[in-house]
Amino acid sequence: MNYSAKQIAENATFQAFFNSFIREVDIGQCIRTEDWIIENRSSILLNGPYILELELPQQEIILAIEVNYRSKVGRHVLGTPLKYCQKGKQWYREEKLTLMMTLVQELHLMATSNRDHDLASHYDELILRLIGSYQTMQRYIEARLENSHTLYSANSSFIETEQSLLFGHWFHPTPKSRQGMSYWQHKSFAPELAGSFQLHYFQIDFSMIKEESIITESASELLKKALIKSSPALHISKEACIVPMHPLQAQWLLHQDHVKDAINRGLIKNLGTLGKNYTATSSLRTVYQDDEEYMLKFSIPVKVTNSLRVNQQHELKAGVVMARLWKKLSFIETYPAFQIIDDPGYITVDFPHQKKSGFEVIIRSNPFPKGRDKGISSIAAIAQDPLPNQQSRLYQLIMKVAKRDHRSIEDVSLKWFEKYWDCAIDPLIRLYDEHGIALEAHQQNSVLDVSEGYPKTYFYRDNQGYYLSENHKQYLCHMEPSLLETPELFYNDSLIQERFTYYLVMNQLFSVIYRFGADGLISEDILLQWSTDKLHLLEKELKGQGKQLVHTLLHEDKLSYKANLLTRLHDVDELTAKLEQAIYTKVNNPFLNLQKEEQCAKVISYTY
Repeated sequence: MNYSAKQIAENATFQAFFNSFIREVDIGQCIRTEDWIIENRSSILLNGPYILELELPQQEIILAIEVNYRSKVGRHVLGTPLKYCQKGKQWYREEKLTLMMTLVQELHLMATSNRDHDLASHYDELILRLIGSYQTMQRYIEARLENSHTLYSANSSFIETEQSLLFGHWFHPTPKSRQGMSYWQHKSFAPELAGSFQLHYFQIDFSMIKEESIITESASELLKKALIKSSPALHISKEACIVPMHPLQAQWLLHQDHVKDAINRGLIKNLGTLGKNYTATSSLRTVYQDDEEYMLKFSIPVKVTNSLRVNQQHELKAGVVMARLWKKLSFIETYPAFQIIDDPGYITVDFPHQKKSGFEVIIRSNPFPKGRDKGISSIAAIAQDPLPNQQSRLYQLIMKVAKRDHRSIEDVSLKWFEKYWDCAIDPLIRLYDEHGIALEAHQQNSVLDVSEGYPKTYFYRDNQGYYLSENHKQYLCHMEPSLLETPELFYNDSLIQERFTYYLVMNQLFSVIYRFGADGLISEDILLQWSTDKLHLLEKELKGQGKQLVHTLLHEDKLSYKANLLTRLHDVDELTAKLEQAIYTKVNNPFLNLQKEEQCAKVISYTY
């Protein structure tokens, strides 16, 4: 069956929104479809094995959603939504967009009835972003339907996989919210549309420049050199400092009073767009050129999912400090399949009485230049749902290896998962245990080299996602004294473990397990059991803070979960909130649930 871009976008938005609701607000009641049909005497054709029934007490509404695939670790694949008519005493089909508005209204009524003034309802903002995300997604899908077969290829390059995330965050109600981008700007600046663009350059008096670099060249020298290489005819004096900007940020800057004043005084000269074309990575604001040694990460005046994407001053310093620390740690030598994409330099413009100028630029290492960019993919791109009538990138990888090695699909799937665990999950836990460093290793920040089919190397990216344990502060500062200049990187371990549990396990690990199960490659139960066995071994072996983390994963009834829907309802910008804290909640622990199911199965077997 062929679906329109509108239908695909509406369904994808519904999947993300409704799954977020049942995870963060009310899990509902899951019933076998045949039992539900008999109980409700329904004649509606439903093919899914389960029905999820949900009551909305604030509006006295009962909903029932067909479940085509029921996941123990990820989101369910949902089918037909139904609503119960009290007057007619019968069920009828409900439009997906209408149902989402009903759920928004329920959240709003719940928030207002609680009278929690610190977390007030911003349901109008949620509706605005929900519709905006849905319409943006529709546009992206419409543009890529003709080449949909290339979106999930096992042979894709790094930038092709970065441009393939048409649906976005798998558990976010507004995954393609791009507030601040005009309609015409998407064609150039949205990675999903595979656009490219020149950077906007400013010539700035050196007296205003603030920069730092741990590489042989200063940040200003490196940026000037890159521009001259792409535009050899361009005359730039040795005394000039050239600072590139994302075009969206440049247009914002040109309207700021402090920038206009500096231009009038001759301290800043607007050079306009120059040089070679760059393309946006999946984060929108980090840009890539396949023959450059470095990527560049900019501030942009755009709200993406939860936050306005702005480089904070402390992040500039943190990237350089952590780059120094990585060079001193022996960890990467011990675990060569685990790598950090560091941010070894930055440049910005210093204005009196301005906490941030808007000119903040982070210089990021590029390990994936032309010739070394094939088979490089974020876990988000590997695990994302495919378009209708297509197969996921993970499915394509497994089938390619199974055919090449003449092995069964399940054998290849288990081996792939084992290799993924060894280069990603295990080192991340050990890094925290041995050195007190936890990383915000969600799907999009996690990149795999799968050029040989199986995971070969894991790369972590994002200088906003470093969490250093207060218990390791003395040890880490002794190793790298400049950490004393970045006290905001240190957190207490209870907060670190809450976030690490979400980013590493709930967001990353479970997305991979879900993809295997949803694609019918290997059951979630097998991978959950394998992971549980590995965690038990780690619990015995680890000696630091990682031991407590693993103990929590194995024995706590509930695990920490970042509630993106509630964060959006209450309009929390986590990048500016205290401790950059979104709203967190607790959800059932799949590891513990699996153990309980096994115990029940044993008890039942003994009774026969």
